[in-house]
Amino acid sequence: MDNLDKLFANSELRCSNEVCNGCSILNKDKPAHAIMDHENKSQSDILFLSDSLNYKFGSAKAFNAQELALIEESCKERFETAASVKCPSVREADMKTADFHKCRNHLEQTILKIRPKLVFTCGNLAMKMLIKKSGINSKRGNAYEYEIEDHKCVVVPIYHPFSVIKEPRFKHLFQKDISNGLDTYIYGNTNKLELNYDLLMTLEEVKACRRILKDTDKTLAADVETTGLDFTRHKITTVSLTTHDNTWVIPIDHKDSPFKDDLDDVLDCLRDILQNPKNKKVMHNAKFDLKFFYKYGIEPANVYDTKLMYHTLDENSPKGLMDLVKIYFPHELSRL
Repeated sequence: MDNLDKLFANSELRCSNEVCNGCSILNKDKPAHAIMDHENKSQSDILFLSDSLNYKFGSAKAFNAQELALIEESCKERFETAASVKCPSVREADMKTADFHKCRNHLEQTILKIRPKLVFTCGNLAMKMLIKKSGINSKRGNAYEYEIEDHKCVVVPIYHPFSVIKEPRFKHLFQKDISNGLDTYIYGNTNKLELNYDLLMTLEEVKACRRILKDTDKTLAADVETTGLDFTRHKITTVSLTTHDNTWVIPIDHKDSPFKDDLDDVLDCLRDILQNPKNKKVMHNAKFDLKFFYKYGIEPANVYDTKLMYHTLDENSPKGLMDLVKIYFPHELSRL
């Protein structure tokens, strides 16, 4: 192994690209370095960007055949592919900070050559290379603006197809992120999000809210914000109540709440609203909210938990609130 490392010690023998001078990847045993895979690409509105190149039998490609087949199954529009790192089989852990800076020069040329409207960065390394962000699990499905010279595009991080093939439960999210991205940024199907809410700061306003909601048969979404996760020690700061028509926000044990002397009256109003037997109360991860409501003597009736409901549809997919927002309300999320 020592002899092999010595054989590859002189990076000049393996890479003539001046941009790569000093890159630590040149000192690693690779079959090739700095393969400009974008040079033979043509303009495309859609670009799938992989982590690094797959090198096999003298040919370098952004995705292997199985990964490419999954992308083709998920995206029916014409697209191009390219690698964010132009050396084969490079992992994020292999790269130093200076390596990222050098390799981004090649990536910028890739974007300028293909000039996409929409870029799907597949996996954490591709996302980090292009938009300098990390954490694919929390950022997948989100949209980020990217600009280089005279070109602007939208970047949507998604799982790498290898991860989806290895863990099939991610396939639904992978395909949904792609379809949402196409729908919004290629087909232009966007909705304007209007956030209308009333912040109730007087007892009269809370009572007016009770008159509207205590006998309604309209579905009501309820959510609590708290000072912590332990219902035995922490308090509700605000309660939000939402119908199709409006949202009401009521401060409870918030530091700026005006109801320090009228809290019992406010809780009576909430009790009438949430214990109304005529409608559904929708919550996400309802057991959390219910513990706090019970602590305040409120026992909501007809509770529907969106986390449990989604579990009945797909027990293998993530069920966090943000995951469901990305699946069902991607247009609204892009407007926040």
